[in-house]
Amino acid sequence: MKTFFLKYTILMLCIYIFSSCAILSAKNKQNFIEIEFYSIGAGIDFKAKKLLVEFIVNYTEENKVEIPYTTRKQGKEGETTFVLDVSKLSKKVLNKFKEAIKVQLKTATNYRIK
Repeated sequence: MKTFFLKYTILMLCIYIFSSCAILSAKNKQNFIEIEFYSIGAGIDFKAKKLLVEFIVNYTEENKVEIPYTTRKQGKEGETTFVLDVSKLSKKVLNKFKEAIKVQLKTATNYRIK
């Protein structure tokens, strides 16, 4: 009986830990937007990268909201990933912000929003 109880307790503990990790992971994804500028052998779209930075600065000033971001650089051709912290935006404002980014980058090439 003790081994059954021990196995049951371990199983329930594992289920709890895995479900907690999934919930935390889902929450973290909602708090950040990643915009990746990638290259296919000819460098990134540097104009679009500059446009994104200007858009973020203008958006934060006009809407009086803070959207801090960091950049990660990879590769030799300027590949860059912007990680925007959007945790202070409501869901409605976040959706509008994402759409505004897409409109701003409509002519850009070689980028993806995650």
